[in-house]
Amino acid sequence: MLRTAFDGSRRRRIYLFRHGDVSYVDERGNRVADSTAVRLTPWGREQAEMTGKALTNIPFDRAVASAFPRSVETAEIILAGRNLPVERHDDFVEFQSDASYRDKILDLNDIAYSFRDAHLPGARYNGGDSFEEVNARVVAALERLIAEPEWDTLALVAHGGINRLVIGWAFGTGLQTFAAIDQNTCCLNVIDFDEHPETRTIVRKSVRAMNIAVYDVVKEGNHLQSLEQIAMRLRAKADA
Repeated sequence: MLRTAFDGSRRRRIYLFRHGDVSYVDERGNRVADSTAVRLTPWGREQAEMTGKALTNIPFDRAVASAFPRSVETAEIILAGRNLPVERHDDFVEFQSDASYRDKILDLNDIAYSFRDAHLPGARYNGGDSFEEVNARVVAALERLIAEPEWDTLALVAHGGINRLVIGWAFGTGLQTFAAIDQNTCCLNVIDFDEHPETRTIVRKSVRAMNIAVYDVVKEGNHLQSLEQIAMRLRAKADA
């Protein structure tokens, strides 16, 4: 569906989702050995089903997901019945920590606030991926998608950290706003960008909605940020 801005620019839209609820903690209270392989919990699948129903009338014409199972599963549930293939992209996979560094973490605050120094030069996520390098990877992949003109409304399903980078791209703030953005499980964000009708240069970007969870729109039952929730689950298991 072709949309035109007031000045005649071509307006395109990205619906950016975080995957649904998962658990990175096993039954013994330990972090799972391979966080890349976890799948949605029953609550995560329910979140995705509710989100899909809320977006029934949205005319998606392309769907992309991080290659991790939790993102692909979320995308397939949200887009069920549309006959729209979900493209898997490695460039949108989540930040990875260094396993040996992670195992040495004694203070759960270091998990709850792992993103606090993302804007600092050379900062890494729990001894693993460089924030600057992942930002460059994600922005390059996003701009490659945008360079393909065949779509007008894109569903992009990724992760809390990756979504922060995409939103930072839209704001034009990069990593400076990274730690200030939260992403609830299965939330959606709406980003519009306008292209010059002849040169296809992006003339403006607009974040139309951010961190909307259809199962809790006003955050009534949610006062913890996403990484705080992970730390809380680790604490609960440790205290059990």
